[in-house]
Amino acid sequence: MKKKLLSVLLSAAMLAAVLAGCGSSAPAPAESTGNDASVPAAESSQAAETGSEETEAAQADPASLEGEFTYWTYTDSANNLVNAFNEKYPNVKIDLQVFGGDEYKTKILTALQSGDNVPDVFDLEENYMYEFLDSDLIADLSYMNIEELTKDFYDFQIAGMKDSTGKFKAMSFQSSPVGFWYLRDACEEWLGTSDPAEISAMLTDWPTIIAKGEEVYEKSNGTVQLWPNIAEMVKVDAFSFDPLVRDSKLEITDDWIGMIDNMRTMYNSKANAELGSWSSEWAAAWNDGKILFRVMPSWDFFTDWDTNKGNVGIAVPFNASYEGVTGTCVYNESDKKDLAAAFLAYIASDDFQKLNLEKYNQVPASKKVCDEMAEGFTSEDFGGQNLLATYSEICDKIVGITPDKFTRVTQNKFQEAATNGIKEGKDNDAIIDEFKKKLHDMYPEVVMD
Repeated sequence: MKKKLLSVLLSAAMLAAVLAGCGSSAPAPAESTGNDASVPAAESSQAAETGSEETEAAQADPASLEGEFTYWTYTDSANNLVNAFNEKYPNVKIDLQVFGGDEYKTKILTALQSGDNVPDVFDLEENYMYEFLDSDLIADLSYMNIEELTKDFYDFQIAGMKDSTGKFKAMSFQSSPVGFWYLRDACEEWLGTSDPAEISAMLTDWPTIIAKGEEVYEKSNGTVQLWPNIAEMVKVDAFSFDPLVRDSKLEITDDWIGMIDNMRTMYNSKANAELGSWSSEWAAAWNDGKILFRVMPSWDFFTDWDTNKGNVGIAVPFNASYEGVTGTCVYNESDKKDLAAAFLAYIASDDFQKLNLEKYNQVPASKKVCDEMAEGFTSEDFGGQNLLATYSEICDKIVGITPDKFTRVTQNKFQEAATNGIKEGKDNDAIIDEFKKKLHDMYPEVVMD
């Protein structure tokens, strides 16, 4: 029986209509490790045990695991995973196919809907991952003992791997904590310190940051500003607030209204450079020390390391968040689930988490690994800072909110409405009205007061 993708809403640029699917209020189908969703529970349990046994056997003798499976992704960094996996499992061939980010969502969605040429394993990007996870086309990873494999992961990582019913449907193997990036020499000159702990203690809330930014602007005769733009304020706060939409109902709490007020105050202050995030002007100003801070996750691409190697620092923000999660999923109708299980088990392992940090500078999803490796872990690129201890502190503070298809999208739309509204001189009510209109256009099913 052909299964339909559950309530995936598409933009006009992708497909003209919403795909047919089961209603969100329908009972969840029995999850299967095979092609038939109606496999009895006893058989499903037996299949799960068999998959776990095969994975354990492969771990005992990696060379005994043989076969081939297909893996689709949108990021070249997947080559790191495949190469590391093949070092341990030399007799498993992975057909890795990397597609451009703009086309990838359409491609994986079309494959799942048609049932043709569906990869055994595939990545989903955070911005749309939760549109997919409720589908019974994506395997419940309990068949491979996912709870045990991730028992040492951060709470927010575990929460982010689940669908709306609490089933593990994706493996997120690395963290992307957001920090305050700065140049040591610039902060030493204008703030009197380059120590990350002292900087964190100096920037404890928005009024304090704005006041300090005003001081820097005056001291530098208007040549240096502390903050890049008001949009990046949302990156700091958003995961510390109650989600804007939960159970398909919009609720804008006082925290979100307060965010607009703080953004407006920042916009009208001399602390704010208002340079667009990820623009060439924004990157150049930061690399030249003309803006003191950027809000960026651990996978930053914008540092001029030829000029600033050893001069970069990262401070812990007063609120904790993350950005840029990748979830690795298994096709529920694949006949290569044993190989997929071995692959996901490997990237969840302490060995790979450590390798991924040491070789590729990616922050582990495992709190245990972070805590173990943080002691004495320093980076020359970051002036000898114990970067992992910094990131571990941020990860420890991130709230374990279980995301859904609304979570990141509504944050982004709220930020967009607030930023544009403030620049246009709108009051809070007008900004909220615009946000609601945009949200209704995207998700008409959301209930609004």
